[in-house]
Amino acid sequence: MHMRRALWSLVACLPLLVAGSQTANPAAPANVAVLMSANVDAYRDALKGFRDSLRHRIAAEYDMGGDLKAGRKGLAQMRTKVKPDLILAVGVWALQVLAEESPDVPVVYAMVLNPPSVIGDGKRNITGASMNVPVKSTMELVRKLGPQFRRVGVVFNPAKTGYLIRRAEAAAREEGLQLFAREILSPREAIAAVESLQESGIDALWIPPDETILAPEVVQHILLLSYAKKLPVIGLSERQAQLGAILSVQFASSEDIGRQAAELANSILDGRAASDLPYTSVRQVNVTVNLKAAQKLGLVVPQSIVGVANTVIQ
Repeated sequence: MHMRRALWSLVACLPLLVAGSQTANPAAPANVAVLMSANVDAYRDALKGFRDSLRHRIAAEYDMGGDLKAGRKGLAQMRTKVKPDLILAVGVWALQVLAEESPDVPVVYAMVLNPPSVIGDGKRNITGASMNVPVKSTMELVRKLGPQFRRVGVVFNPAKTGYLIRRAEAAAREEGLQLFAREILSPREAIAAVESLQESGIDALWIPPDETILAPEVVQHILLLSYAKKLPVIGLSERQAQLGAILSVQFASSEDIGRQAAELANSILDGRAASDLPYTSVRQVNVTVNLKAAQKLGLVVPQSIVGVANTVIQ
């Protein structure tokens, strides 16, 4: 009798045991489609980092070859053939296509500079890993240059980097600095704006990641002004440091940017909304110091900066 009751108890519990085992199993991997802006080393490295850190399946990859029309065609194929749960956009052209088409699945991007200027307002289903260096890192380096550097000048296009300058102003205040900004709308206005900043008594000039002032002739003028007026320039690439900026801060790893994008994708596919996940800045940076340029300006770069530099130009 006792054995019969025990048997019926076990049978009665079987549905609960089965249900419990089903809910304990992890969900099946989601499908992720990738839209690549172009087949270049930096983008491939980012995709490698993404793939290595993604907990889901990459179902398809499309290379648009820098052609927006090809990108739109690839996106259409994704929708009909792959039906992904999430799309990764690698590079600015891929993000541009996806921002224009507004797909009904979440989008995560990687290797994009100034993504707010690409995405625009109202796109609530997109987030990602930008190429932007945290402005706090740049302002910390300016502060470490010495107490004589407190007034930092910058020229920018509000449509491109207005959001970034607002962040930089807050970061500068935290470091005891003051940011003097001049707005421009085209490269033709940049040189006059730089000249006006110099006349206002700035101690250093920062080149932001704004394509409006990155025209070769504008950068050249900034660096010539640096030597003529003994005005140190903080750049955003090792190349600018080689040309005469005393410091530059740039992203260090495309692969790690890809890993950051995968972390965001994993969170979204686990149930988080893309709108709840702000885009990221790079977490690995390279610092280049040009001691030769500093010497020509009569400056001594503190050891606290030289010691952490990845590249030192003697």
